[in-house]
Amino acid sequence: MDKREISNQIKQITKDTVDIEWLKLKNINLEELSALNGRSRLGCDFIDYYFFELRLDTIGNKGITFFDFLENIEEYKSKKYIQTLLNFCQKNNRYKNNLIQKYYYCYGLCFGRINAFKITNALTLYHKYRPTTIMDPFCGFGGRCAAALLLNINYYGVDLNTDLKPAYDKLLVDFDNRDTTTSATIDIKFQDALSVDYISKTYDMVFTSPPYENIEVYKHGEKKSIDEWTLFYNTIFRKLWDNLSLSPTTNRGIFAININDKIYNKILVPLFGQCGEIIPLKKSSKNKSYSENIYVWTKNGQRMDKEWTK
Repeated sequence: MDKREISNQIKQITKDTVDIEWLKLKNINLEELSALNGRSRLGCDFIDYYFFELRLDTIGNKGITFFDFLENIEEYKSKKYIQTLLNFCQKNNRYKNNLIQKYYYCYGLCFGRINAFKITNALTLYHKYRPTTIMDPFCGFGGRCAAALLLNINYYGVDLNTDLKPAYDKLLVDFDNRDTTTSATIDIKFQDALSVDYISKTYDMVFTSPPYENIEVYKHGEKKSIDEWTLFYNTIFRKLWDNLSLSPTTNRGIFAININDKIYNKILVPLFGQCGEIIPLKKSSKNKSYSENIYVWTKNGQRMDKEWTK
């Protein structure tokens, strides 16, 4: 089987399912979004319809993709921890009719899965802060872009992974066929985030989820040393902040970064000081000891702290 066939063995998502989710997401309000818990799957099939194969082809924190795992399955089946899970599945009649799903279950428990940013998390922030144009230099698997489409908000997306382009092209074509009333500008570029001319873009919200150092390695990305990551983060965050405009409707700019607490404390706090708001990220993970946040600063025309007066 090729990668597309393997992906379809795990998730069989139809166009009808996507259309139904689109309507639900289009009509959901902030109160309903706030009531959703982290286990809600609303919007997940929508994103996976376009990007699931690409998620499976991303290197996780244990150094392999699901396709790597599958290619070397006979070797992994000799490992005691994999055998334990396979025996558990057999004993409990799990995935007895779908071997690929069974292997995906084992892979997820042993190596972790690559998650996509939930559309519902992005919708919540857009409803709350009401931006007119969003800059997202690490647009990834489409969650923040899809939310902008749903709310008719201008969106600039950037990603180094050129393999994402066909999925984004399909998403945008399908959107045009669903909603002919939108006037939003959606512009996706596939290049290094540091090479973007941010001065030429006007945006009143930065909302993005940068790579977490070497925890996950996306296609066409590369591992960096800690010093290289530090320079990268400092450079990109400064560029994004410097060119953040004030919204013509709210007279503020919003700088929202989804990152782990280590990078927040090491990079963002020295740059901008403590953020004005911390929004816990609703996730479907069963690991209650792990959490992520969206850190939000507001730009109102005044300098943030002494670092920016230099």
